[in-house]
Amino acid sequence: MTEYGHITMSPRDDIVAGSIVTLTFEYTVGEKGLKEGGQLRIATPNDAWEWPLVPLHRFVQKGHEHGGYDNGYVSYSPKNTAVELETKTGAWIDLDAEERSVRHVRNRDGGGWAHNIVAYVRDADLEPGDVIRIIYGDTTWGADGVEAQRVCPTPKDRFHAYVDVEGDRDFYELPGDELQVTVVPTPPGQINVVAPAIVRPGEKFDVKIAIMDEFRNRPDRAFLGDLRIGSERPHVNLPGTVQFTEADANLKIVEGVSSEQREVHRISAERADGCGWRYVSNPIWVTRREMNIYFGDLHCQSKYHSDSIGTPDEGYEYGRDVALLDFMGITDAGGYLKSGWEETQEATNRHYEPGKFVTFKGFEYGGTGEGHRNVIYRDCEVEPIIEELRGADYEDFFGYFRGRDDVISIPHHTKSWTNWDYFDQRLECLVEVYSCWGSGVEHNDPLWEKSEKPGSGVFNALARGYRFGFIGCGDSHSGMPGRSYPQDRQWCVMRKSGFTGVYAPELTREAIFDALKARRTYATTGVRMILEFSVNDVMMGGELDLADSTEPRRIRIHAIGEGPVAYMKIVKNNDELFIRRCSTDDEYFEFVDTDPAEDGDCYYVRVVQADEETAWSSPVWVNVG
Repeated sequence: MTEYGHITMSPRDDIVAGSIVTLTFEYTVGEKGLKEGGQLRIATPNDAWEWPLVPLHRFVQKGHEHGGYDNGYVSYSPKNTAVELETKTGAWIDLDAEERSVRHVRNRDGGGWAHNIVAYVRDADLEPGDVIRIIYGDTTWGADGVEAQRVCPTPKDRFHAYVDVEGDRDFYELPGDELQVTVVPTPPGQINVVAPAIVRPGEKFDVKIAIMDEFRNRPDRAFLGDLRIGSERPHVNLPGTVQFTEADANLKIVEGVSSEQREVHRISAERADGCGWRYVSNPIWVTRREMNIYFGDLHCQSKYHSDSIGTPDEGYEYGRDVALLDFMGITDAGGYLKSGWEETQEATNRHYEPGKFVTFKGFEYGGTGEGHRNVIYRDCEVEPIIEELRGADYEDFFGYFRGRDDVISIPHHTKSWTNWDYFDQRLECLVEVYSCWGSGVEHNDPLWEKSEKPGSGVFNALARGYRFGFIGCGDSHSGMPGRSYPQDRQWCVMRKSGFTGVYAPELTREAIFDALKARRTYATTGVRMILEFSVNDVMMGGELDLADSTEPRRIRIHAIGEGPVAYMKIVKNNDELFIRRCSTDDEYFEFVDTDPAEDGDCYYVRVVQADEETAWSSPVWVNVG
């Protein structure tokens, strides 16, 4: 018997992502015992596991709150977690559930943010050899069990168990060899079809097709067989069918696709045997526009960030081969102060393929007092840990990068923590307006369910006169960048991951960075919507110079959605200027603002599809005089 006891988990079988399971944790009290007021905590690997529903107390007076399900507990409350106790003392277990991380653990760093099942010892001490048995997924009162996490980028994850033997919240983490879980993906079930958003008439382009499981993980096996490839336009040059073999590893690139007609079309893929759904690509606009649109995510994490999972290499490979992103950056918090910093930079360089896949060096900086920023570099020279930023405040942070044109600092989840007193206009030319946390663009935004820090939000920054382009990102902690799936690993992130659309001449690190710097960007909720927005022919992110404040401003909006567009809302200085109701997936609209212009006027557009998928253009600002 060890000092702090021993814990086991059963069963130990592989767990299929999203499946319903019952897990039993059996803790044997160690030589130190477990005093009244002490506690045992079981933390899920992340909080994508179903919330533990513990029995609710019906009475609070002593003798009634611990008498069992039919003596002191609310019998009609939903329950999926139970406790059993083997002891000869007068102790009983008061079961609770909390959402938190356990820090400053005596022998380890503790786990990340997760569900905690908490067993408090009441009325007497437990003695060595006593047993606490927690059943997570208890079926006694009608529950089927609990749903396991749906994300599985790496083979193993683990539960964590902590014990506070004295009742003073001094935790010891129990050895977790028997708390390892292997979550495995489901069979091939979904098809991701992605093509360039803009191509020229007659220009040959590639269509990428990735096979995923039902939760957008890499599936548990290779898909073998034929897919039927089609288009809604009969003259699009397509092969008809493509065959997937073991060697394809669930990724097929169809080369040489083209269309001579100026039009919008989409490409579909479905199993040739008729099984499963038909999947449709993003809209492809055949036009003579010179600029291309590329989609990516600049807010991705690996295992070096908080409770995220997966190596940097695995993250880049998922973004490239499954999510089919054009560009991405892994921005781990504190990565610039840990050994993972050099590994991440090396992975960034390894996966960079100009013209095919662009990777960015970066890291996340900041805390909950002043806000969080992602730092993105134009190059990827591998540098050692940045000791100068260890313990730095924001003045030191801005001072370290000030004067450099090869670095961008991007505030994110602005409604939660951002203090706009800390801002550097030269460094901060972009703001992350949307992620899986929701939208920080407008006050009372329909895509935000959480509390709002006073003075925060993008609308408050715009009211201060700050000028930055809009981007959408992930921040999902799933280790799978571009996996646009709601509630991946945290219950408090209610939304899908977002994408950034960038107007750039070519797919290189330099061209994408320069486009980011020029604010030629827009944000989406994870869809590849095509969006054009201009004011007097000044495109999104730009500044319009007016000699005369009475000069009209002609606003042009063109949106091609992945589905029908419901409305386009023009926002001027944080107020609604005009709403255009729509009904098709290809909408063009012009509006003329004839009110006298004021220096610093700010326009942007919010485009919402019928399915609530949304895009926000970067603003255009007006300079008068």
